[in-house]
Amino acid sequence: MAQAVDAELTPVLRAGYTADSPLLDRILAIIARLTERFTGIAYANQAYRLAQSTLSMAEAETTAVFVSSVNRAVGVDMTRMIGQAGIADYLDAAVAENVALIKSIGSDYFGKIEYAVLNGMRSGESTTVIAKRIQKATGATYQRAKFIARDQISKVNADISRKRQLDAGITRFKWLTAKDVRVSGNPAGKYPAAKIKCFEIARRDIGYGPGVYLVKQGASYAGETGLYPGKAHVNCRCATSILVEGFDY
Repeated sequence: MAQAVDAELTPVLRAGYTADSPLLDRILAIIARLTERFTGIAYANQAYRLAQSTLSMAEAETTAVFVSSVNRAVGVDMTRMIGQAGIADYLDAAVAENVALIKSIGSDYFGKIEYAVLNGMRSGESTTVIAKRIQKATGATYQRAKFIARDQISKVNADISRKRQLDAGITRFKWLTAKDVRVSGNPAGKYPAAKIKCFEIARRDIGYGPGVYLVKQGASYAGETGLYPGKAHVNCRCATSILVEGFDY
């Protein structure tokens, strides 16, 4: 998107303008065309293929890790026991959600570009100043895209892991944090006042041992129920340690 703006919009801005310049209509037409390119049907189809392949790989990797872990713990090859019931429907829904998120990035980005350009023109700002505003909008959008990507993959991994556990008859799991300063609720970390404190969830004992919860119910915290590692909050980085017949791995 940034490359398209630099190739098509920036040269027009540098050509010079005034608030009532005929260039204004041309600039608005360029922004509208770029918005359509990155939010329209053709782009949505590309986003669909990308989301579908990415989430399918995530599902395969998560399942492979799960099977390998259970095999080591119980000495039985569970590959043939892992079913696909419900997985296809779940992935379809996850793909649709991700396509909507990808399209929202483009819509949000070009909305910021349009505001930066038009506001700059009305204020009589130089093209250099407007270019800096565009760069700022680009950086913010790029960071949002990275944020969404990490969060979505984490949620998919968590959901697939939980389904595999239920399918295999595993009843409990242990909550593991990333054990660093970014763990939510870590008193010595960066987010000690987070609403959902994974630091405390991983240490709480509800009767099965510290940080151990039922797969069917998950954890509860701050009035919220059904919390699981990887999706307890936005960009949760926690993981699951499965418990099988007393084995913790």
